[in-house]
Amino acid sequence: MSVTNRAFVAAGLLASIVAAVPAQAASLSGSYTADDYATVYLSTDLLADAGEIISDKTTLWGASESFSDVALVAGQDYYLLIHARNVFSGPAMFLADFSISGEGFRFANGQQTLSTGTAYWTVNESGFGAPGATPVSLGTNAGLQIWGQRPGISADAEAIWAYYADWSAGYNGPAYFVAHIVAVPEPETWAMFGAGLALLATRRRAVKR
Repeated sequence: MSVTNRAFVAAGLLASIVAAVPAQAASLSGSYTADDYATVYLSTDLLADAGEIISDKTTLWGASESFSDVALVAGQDYYLLIHARNVFSGPAMFLADFSISGEGFRFANGQQTLSTGTAYWTVNESGFGAPGATPVSLGTNAGLQIWGQRPGISADAEAIWAYYADWSAGYNGPAYFVAHIVAVPEPETWAMFGAGLALLATRRRAVKR
């Protein structure tokens, strides 16, 4: 068997093995709170539809809300959209941890976990499709001056809003937060890519001979 034919056979066998390995399921989970209300959407664009709601905080104030095992479809980028509403003049904040299980997805920070903060989030007061700005931090969950540490959320997560919403500067109204979830190639995809490169290199060597 020639070198070229061997390469074709090897690549075919590798492709068969990779194809037989099912893609791992991925899902999104999170814990969050807001002053006062918040609705969490998982969307493929910057349009928040009612059918894309994955969690809804409807209590005026209280403990953290959480959700888990929200399925992510392989190869599809997503946007995590949070519509937070402050209904009284005064302080306002959004505080959260989110995580991805399984393979094939990362947040914009390159990790499978993302907490609220001034990096990797955008916010505005008009809507998800409006140009986003960097959120303002009101401090970490470990020492929130107004609210105290909120349960079920990591100590280093930051309370964020569209402006510094303390007792003197806060006012009622919404804030629209956006974080990007990026689809990344799974290990079997990289294996196929590597097999293709190996095949190409083998064919080039055979031609040179």
